[in-house]
Amino acid sequence: MMRLAAFVNRTCLSFLLVFLMYFVGMDLLLYFRVQDYDVRPRSNGTHAYYSPISCDLNPICTVTVKAMTLDHPNHYILSPLASLVDYLLDISNSWTWLTPNSISVSHVMVAVIGARYVTRSSLFHRRVGVVLFQVRAWLDNLDGHVARTRLNVKGERSDVGSVGYLVDGLCDGLGCIALTVAVFFFLRRNNVNRRAGYERLPVRTLSSLSSSPSSSTTLSLPSYSAVLSTSMPWKSPLYSMLMVGLHLSLTSIAWNRYIFVYQDLLESDRTDASSTIDRQDLYDRQTVVFRSPSFWAVALAWKIFNFHAMMDYMLLAIFLDRIWEYVRLAWWQLPAFLLPLIFVSELHYINAYTYVEVSSANESLRSSYAFPDS
Repeated sequence: MMRLAAFVNRTCLSFLLVFLMYFVGMDLLLYFRVQDYDVRPRSNGTHAYYSPISCDLNPICTVTVKAMTLDHPNHYILSPLASLVDYLLDISNSWTWLTPNSISVSHVMVAVIGARYVTRSSLFHRRVGVVLFQVRAWLDNLDGHVARTRLNVKGERSDVGSVGYLVDGLCDGLGCIALTVAVFFFLRRNNVNRRAGYERLPVRTLSSLSSSPSSSTTLSLPSYSAVLSTSMPWKSPLYSMLMVGLHLSLTSIAWNRYIFVYQDLLESDRTDASSTIDRQDLYDRQTVVFRSPSFWAVALAWKIFNFHAMMDYMLLAIFLDRIWEYVRLAWWQLPAFLLPLIFVSELHYINAYTYVEVSSANESLRSSYAFPDS
C-alpha cells in the first residue's frame, strides 16, 4: 500500500513538472507573439498574427488584459478545452436552451459535491473532490466561452456590470465558500498535526498521584489544533480558514478591479470628436504599454497570484495531502504577496494611464515615463 502511495506521489510530481514546463513555454510564446505582432489593429494590417489553428482554440491568438492575467491552468488548459468541446458539440449555436447562467449554476452544484468529498478522511476521496473542483473550473470557462461566442466577442474579456458577469461572480464566490468550508470541516475533524510530531499520547489521571501505577487510568491528550484553539486561538482551524477566506476575497476584488481598469485603458477606442489624440496614435500607445517589461511583470504577478490561482494552490495542497502546510501560509500571504502587488499595480496603472491619455501633441512627455517606443 505504501509503495502504491509513493508511486502515485511520484506520478503526480512528474505531471506537475510537465505542466510547469508547458506553462513556461506558453508564456514565452505569448511574450514573443505580443512583441512581434500587432496587439491593437493597424490600418495596413501588415503585422497581423497568423494562427495555424482556430483562434478559439489557440490561447495566444487573441491578446487581452484578462488573458494575460488569467492563471495558467485556466488560460492554457481549461479555456482551450472548453472551446474544443463547444466546437465539437456546437453548444453555442445548437444548444440554445442551455444558457451561460445555467452553466454557472451547475458548477455551483458540482462544487458542493466536491466539497463533500474534500471533508472525507480518505485521501482518495479528497482527491476525487479536487477533480470535481477542476470540473467546476472547466464549467466556469465553458459558461464564459458560450456567452462570448453568442455575443460575438473575441478573446477573454469581462463584461463588467452585465447580469452574466454578476451571476458568474456570485457562482464563483459560492464555489470558493464551499471549498473553504469543506477544508475547515476536514481540519476540525482530522485535527492531529502528525507531521509536527503531535500524537495522541496516554497520560495519567490525577488519581494516579495517590494510587499505584497499576490502578491508574489513561486519557488521551487533546489534539494539536485543539491545544492551539485554547492557547493560541488565532492559529486554530476556524481562524486560519477565516484568514484564507479574507485573502481570497481581497484577491478577487483587487484582481477584478485591475482587469476592469486595464481593459478600459488598453482595449477600448477612447477617441471621440473632441479628443486631441489620433486613433492610430492611441493604438500605438496601447501597444507600447502591452509590450513594456513593467506591464508584463504586473500581469505575470497577477497570473500567479490571482483568485483562481490561489484556489488552484489550495486544491493542489489537498491533492498532495499538504493542507496543514498551506493553511499555515495563510497568515503571511496577505502582507507578503497581495498588499505589495496591489501597491505596485496601482502605481503602474497611474503611470500607464498618464502615458496613454497624454495628447499626441506632447510627444516630449514620452521620455518621462517607463514605456519606451517599440
